[in-house]
Amino acid sequence: MQVELSPFRQWTRFANDFVAFAHAHQEPPAAANNGGAWTTWLMLGGRGAGKTRAGAEWVRAQVLGLSPYAAACARSIALVGETEHDVREVMIEGPSGIRNISPPGERPQFVSSRRRLEWPNGAVAYAFSAEDPEQLRGPQFDAAWCDELAKWKHADLTFDMLQFGLRLGQRPRQLVTTTPRPIALIKRLVNDPRTAVTRAPTQANAAHLSPAFLDEILARYAGTRLGRQEIDGEIIEDRPDALWTRDMIEAARVSGATPKELNLQRVVIGVDPPGSARRVRMPAASSPPVSPKTASSMCWRMRARQGCSPPVGRRRRSRCTGGMTPTPSLPRSTRAATWCVACCNRWTG
Repeated sequence: MQVELSPFRQWTRFANDFVAFAHAHQEPPAAANNGGAWTTWLMLGGRGAGKTRAGAEWVRAQVLGLSPYAAACARSIALVGETEHDVREVMIEGPSGIRNISPPGERPQFVSSRRRLEWPNGAVAYAFSAEDPEQLRGPQFDAAWCDELAKWKHADLTFDMLQFGLRLGQRPRQLVTTTPRPIALIKRLVNDPRTAVTRAPTQANAAHLSPAFLDEILARYAGTRLGRQEIDGEIIEDRPDALWTRDMIEAARVSGATPKELNLQRVVIGVDPPGSARRVRMPAASSPPVSPKTASSMCWRMRARQGCSPPVGRRRRSRCTGGMTPTPSLPRSTRAATWCVACCNRWTG
């Protein structure tokens, strides 16, 4: 028998339905990078874009089994932040934290001595700090929320330990909310086919931010490297003190030209071996810095093909069957190195 709700209860249920008011980047993704089901939802956004609110609402939906964020109720959830203080003051007790966004009848209790949130229906969320990845050895979960992963002290190790604990339920999932930084873990997650990525700038949540704040930060940081990262939520890979940016290198790249066609006059090789090694043997896939110089005094940066051995020492002999152009202008220690004209971008030594 279906019970008809009063208008007040209907309005209360609608007011507590986050998906009805969520921004596009806060709605659950339908597919991962390859178009299939996702196990990691990576939410990249600028400051104040609503990442914490989305994370708290996602955890609440996992506990109650609310569609479309969850298909079943989760009973054990991991809350991982940069420090224990961040987990409590931002993810749990913050203005957009789990306790503040929960209706009074569903509000969980935080047991500080045990670092856990306890819901009336029996679900439990455990607080973990990225400062101590070993805490994640042993516990098991069916959902996890990772906040500000880009600034974790031990990001890779903490994230790896968490993956071994996500082993409950039919499809354990995790949500990662962070302002991006060009760290290896973020790049790996973006390229992972099992990751669904959503992005949002600070302006996407302008209705819930101070107009004076938006005017100030946009006037001061819009278009800058810091603004692109902290406001637009972009992954900025170029260093601020770099002499050559990635865009400059890509714009000047030349493909299809052989060293013979470029009329190379001089080739300079730079090798930076580890100082602690007594006997250096560079891997076959390595590529030393190479700067050939043409007759027109233009320098070129050549890239070696993967699998080609760079020149190391004078005793190594070339095994390439193509034509060789010796480089007598090189220092004596690397004079035996040769440039293979037949193979174009291939170093042999």
